[in-house]
Amino acid sequence: MSFSETSMPAGLSPSQRLQVIGTSIYSQCTATAQSLAWSLLGQKRKCDDLEAHDHNNEESTNEFESASPCRRLRKRTRISYAESTESDIESDADSGYSSDSSVDWDSRSKQTKPKRARKEKPVKVFHFLSLPSELRNKIYSLALEDPDGMVLHEGWRAHRRVPKRCQYHNCEDKERYAGIGNLVYSDESYHNQEGQASCTLVPSLLAVSKQIYAEAAAILYSQPLHFVNTTALHSFLAPLSNQTGSLVRNITIHNYENWGRGVRKAMNVSAMTLLRTCSNLETLRIEGFANYYWHYRHWGNKPNTQKAGRIEGMSIAQQIYRDAAFWLDTIGAEKALQVLDLSGLQREAGSDDDAEALRIANIVFKEELTALIKRKGRGMKKSRKSKTPDV
Repeated sequence: MSFSETSMPAGLSPSQRLQVIGTSIYSQCTATAQSLAWSLLGQKRKCDDLEAHDHNNEESTNEFESASPCRRLRKRTRISYAESTESDIESDADSGYSSDSSVDWDSRSKQTKPKRARKEKPVKVFHFLSLPSELRNKIYSLALEDPDGMVLHEGWRAHRRVPKRCQYHNCEDKERYAGIGNLVYSDESYHNQEGQASCTLVPSLLAVSKQIYAEAAAILYSQPLHFVNTTALHSFLAPLSNQTGSLVRNITIHNYENWGRGVRKAMNVSAMTLLRTCSNLETLRIEGFANYYWHYRHWGNKPNTQKAGRIEGMSIAQQIYRDAAFWLDTIGAEKALQVLDLSGLQREAGSDDDAEALRIANIVFKEELTALIKRKGRGMKKSRKSKTPDV
């Protein structure tokens, strides 16, 4: 059955008509040809509608551009051939539109302003180690050395015993303190004789580098060190290595408890044992040590002068050896007598009898301490009588 042109829908182009007729002849089916004809007609109408819409948009655009010619300017940053100043450059940098490529004209999203890089001031490096050694040593002394001597007492930090710096009142003789009463337990700024705040030490300087530690450690540890009691001495010596302990030269203990059963008396043995790390110790001064034995000889029946001096000298020597046996055995008797400085054996005598007893006490002390060190604690034989020198 042939497909007649009368049944073909109107509006098809000649090429589409030929396509429909060819399909009808090839398929011998009128329904198929009719369906193809209507499909082609729908496609043609759709294309015509799109062309008409584009034509209308183009005409409206031309009318808009003819009505406002200023809208046809290029969307670019204007170029100025005048010399630019710093304010112009900064304003351009702050605007955030450095070029045409950074502008999205089709997008309505807000442009984010980039953060301006902070200008860091140039820092000039000071080469401290390039200074002459004499000048560096002067700086080390100002930062690490107390001209009046460093005074330490016991303290706590993070549940640990640590030495804590304090200061003492003015006294005429700074080399030999009068006793514990001259010490001040204060963490505030200290004052010297003129009433001015004393220097603040900076021991953290030693942690900067190995070279600075090697150059300055001796300045910190070799200065006179004053300890309130043996507990403070123990807290100071416990963390020191043998190398650091060998730098200590001068130690003064202001309160040496040698009677009762107090906690501080129990620290005497521990603190004095740690003195073995101070291999180059030159002076160990103990204040208030012999007061107990000096008063003890006046209790009860007063002995004669020679016996009183002998009792005092032997008691002090035995007490010293009980507390510092390990240290004394290490350095020997000769070095011990050179290093030890007991204020009780150098006190001022109130009478001639006291002066004689004090002289005898010094002689007996040296003999007894030497015997204890050489015989490992056995001391002088009981049958041996020490010859008391004549007055």
